[in-house]
Amino acid sequence: MASCSDTGGSTSKNEDDKAASWVAMPQKQQLALIVMARFCETIADGSLQSFIIFQLRSFMLPDGSAPSTAMVALQLSLLRASVATPQLVTSTLWGVLADHPRIGRKPVIVFGLATAGVASLGLAFTRSFVGAVLCRMLVGLANGNKPAMRSMIREISGDKFESRAVLLLPIAFNIGSIVGPVLGGLLAEGAVNGSPWLSRWPFALPNVVNGIMQMSCAVLIAFHLRETLSDASKSKCKRGRRVYTSMVPEWARRLYGRYFQRKQQYELLENLEQEMEERGECETAGAPKLDAKKRYVSIWTRRLGLTLAARALLVMHIFSYPALLLVFTSTPRYQPVDASATTTTAASAVAEGNVRTNGTSAYIPVPAGYHPHAPFTFTGGLAFKPHDLAAVFAIRGLVGLLLQLLFFPYLRDVFGTLRLYRYALLVFPVTYFVTPYLATIKSSTLPPLPSSGVSLWVMVSAILVIQSTARSLALPAGSMLLNAACPDRSVLGTVNGIGQSVSSAARAIGQLMMTGWLYGVGLKVGMVGIAWWAMAGVATAAAVAAACVPVEPSSEKRESST
Repeated sequence: MASCSDTGGSTSKNEDDKAASWVAMPQKQQLALIVMARFCETIADGSLQSFIIFQLRSFMLPDGSAPSTAMVALQLSLLRASVATPQLVTSTLWGVLADHPRIGRKPVIVFGLATAGVASLGLAFTRSFVGAVLCRMLVGLANGNKPAMRSMIREISGDKFESRAVLLLPIAFNIGSIVGPVLGGLLAEGAVNGSPWLSRWPFALPNVVNGIMQMSCAVLIAFHLRETLSDASKSKCKRGRRVYTSMVPEWARRLYGRYFQRKQQYELLENLEQEMEERGECETAGAPKLDAKKRYVSIWTRRLGLTLAARALLVMHIFSYPALLLVFTSTPRYQPVDASATTTTAASAVAEGNVRTNGTSAYIPVPAGYHPHAPFTFTGGLAFKPHDLAAVFAIRGLVGLLLQLLFFPYLRDVFGTLRLYRYALLVFPVTYFVTPYLATIKSSTLPPLPSSGVSLWVMVSAILVIQSTARSLALPAGSMLLNAACPDRSVLGTVNGIGQSVSSAARAIGQLMMTGWLYGVGLKVGMVGIAWWAMAGVATAAAVAAACVPVEPSSEKRESST
């Protein structure tokens, strides 16, 4: 039987590909609102990355002492796992609720943003590690935004614009990854440098800014984002209008009403025309209509299972990378105490209480009689401060943004989604393997000052560019593969929710294994690269798993769609 894609021939297909540009995308205002929600989330997360290490160091242990570098690494992994672990259960639940005809996508997004804002405010005024964990756990329990956002973007864009629409959330992520660390580093710099007015709540300012931003975005989404799940949209249309009328003053409704109504009319006409064309083509080709019973399809196909397995391994290392990079770059530098050139500097630093010593290293604990030697026995980090960390993550976000905007659609057309996904996964093992060797590059400054120098920053930038390139290609391609593995659009939110749950489990395991356990083990034995090399092994396994994902949909999916 002829398919819909065959009716127009190759000429019409080429014309459709040319028409599927950024300018021609439907419902731009609605897509912009979704992107803004993701942007606010990423700014908050990126801002937190630039100062969370220093906030954890400000939490005293029960005995009144400051935590060691290994303890801070463990606390950071537990803090990040406290977000990912609840999502293991709740992401699927939020995906099911997003598919429910009486709830839909929009309430899930609004609730997630509002709850994250409240958690940020709580984190601003906590004075203990337990309080920080509870605040971050609240985010993990209530935040089901990603599955709902992916589903809305897929429903708005359709097949024609998917290769570009799938980039919107990663683009928002990369822009937020540039703005967030810079904002957090600037707002937290006073706390790290000991400003007197921040002595009681040293990290309140950046967290409060994050909380207000997320809650404001939730209000904007609640009033202006339209539901894409048709049943939920119809059931809540009248109720939403009553709430809007009761809460918004009449002058504000008059001021904004005409503009938004005009925009909605244009977008609805454009979408209606596109839907009529697609429906006419399919009916001309004689495509059979779906039986009502076919809506209740089994989502567990072989293709979906393999896609989720590859996704789990990818997420395990790709989302452990920022935390491991954060703790590694902020780890104090290694310097033997008996080095005559730096004995005075080390002694003064220890006297000020800024570093620890066990007789063989002035700044980090190492085994007795420790002697570093190539190629694997070396230790220490870069001792970066908030503004240095902001520069690192800003470079990472900027590179990812440029690559996704300029090259992903082209490379996806050249190689195809699955081949591009497989090629990108081959890059990660190399970057992870060489990253710890940054600690061995000669610096222009002496410990305990942060590492510096042209050669160091050239290597840092090169590693970040390569890793960001692979990440910017792998993440959107992985999202497209997950959408393609969905047996039926009626369960798209559920499938994305399951994908988020699998990702959350992998993130939690990766954080605890790499940052929490192996990094501390590496510091104890004097081999700081152990965690990095283990992560390179996981990345290799992810590349092997991606090679097992079938190129064509499985027979189970074909049967469910016929």
